[in-house]
Amino acid sequence: MMRMRSIALALSLLLPRMTCAQPPGGSEADRAALFAVDAEFSAAAQKIGIAEAFVRYADPEATMLPPGENAVTGAGGIRAQFAGMPAAATLAWKPVKAEVAASGDLGYTLGTYEMRSTDAEGKPVVRYGKYCSVWKKQKDGSWKWAVDVGTPSPPPK
Repeated sequence: MMRMRSIALALSLLLPRMTCAQPPGGSEADRAALFAVDAEFSAAAQKIGIAEAFVRYADPEATMLPPGENAVTGAGGIRAQFAGMPAAATLAWKPVKAEVAASGDLGYTLGTYEMRSTDAEGKPVVRYGKYCSVWKKQKDGSWKWAVDVGTPSPPPK
């Protein structure tokens, strides 16, 4: 009998915590929409240029965390981050995962990128990496990135 009371007591303490657990993430439609926006963002970088795409898809207070450098915030800082990049340089990325909070107003994407440019002698250079972008849903329903971080990686296998 004592054992039954112990089990009942344990359940009475545990069940309320289980029902108050974190709600599940956003819907599949939310994740698909965020995934699509990130892919669209990459396509825009090919079409209108890297810096312009990063500015257009950025939240007004967006912050980049470039490797080995200080954080960069806002449209002016983002443009300046790409100012020294050769005009012929390209940056393409591919999202591999998107998640959205249950609230539907915050999410993140993960993926890989490839940057192509030339070195000082004009020889082609290809760099690979991975990234994480945190996205905020805007008042108009669009997604804008709020934090972006990319880190170099070896070439994909």
